[in-house]
Amino acid sequence: MILELEAIAAGYGAKTVVSDLTFRVAAGEIVALLGHNGAGKTTTLKTAMGLITPRAGMVRLAGAPLTRAPVAERVARGLRLLPEGRGIFPDLTVAENIDVVAARLAGRGAMFAPADLYRLLPVLEERRGTRAGSMSGGQQQMLAFALAILGTPRCLLLDEPSIGLAPNLVERLFAEIRNVCRAHGVAAVLVEQNVAAAMALADRVVIMNGGRVVFDGTPQAARESNLWEHF
Repeated sequence: MILELEAIAAGYGAKTVVSDLTFRVAAGEIVALLGHNGAGKTTTLKTAMGLITPRAGMVRLAGAPLTRAPVAERVARGLRLLPEGRGIFPDLTVAENIDVVAARLAGRGAMFAPADLYRLLPVLEERRGTRAGSMSGGQQQMLAFALAILGTPRCLLLDEPSIGLAPNLVERLFAEIRNVCRAHGVAAVLVEQNVAAAMALADRVVIMNGGRVVFDGTPQAARESNLWEHF
């Protein structure tokens, strides 16, 4: 297993959002984390990333405990978050965005160096000198994805990556996610309101309701369950 969340409880202030949450993601596996707004999906990703400290439970990456580890250590170990809203440097060019992150994460022997990103995502090669904030939403999302996989990612936490994208760009981005996970054994947790696209991409579906896991199984089993009718 690459990422393990075990009996997690987390929230904000006095409010508990996630309770007794347990699920695991294997190398190369894509898990769609689904549920209504407020179900606790983004809180789960933030807890895994260390942006929220859990009140109870354990977070492990490749067997190593990370529950109290700072965000920087989690990133260095290969846990990466693609946040809702992209998380790029809008005033820097595409090349500057990549170089800034590569300076910290893409050393010798890295899975993805800058040259690999330009080859994988030709639109970034074409826009190397373009200020990131002036690009289209789809191009910005491709850059955000590139920054998330720089270096040697082990698990991607993807929070609404398709938001604001045209259907053809969603298809392209999801194809790249699939390629990275399949070819390099990278795990991924996908929070996504585009349920049909998420189900088509995922190997496994975890459905949350009220901060708890209410379903964990294959996409086909999710489609056949009564829970599927609510999405």
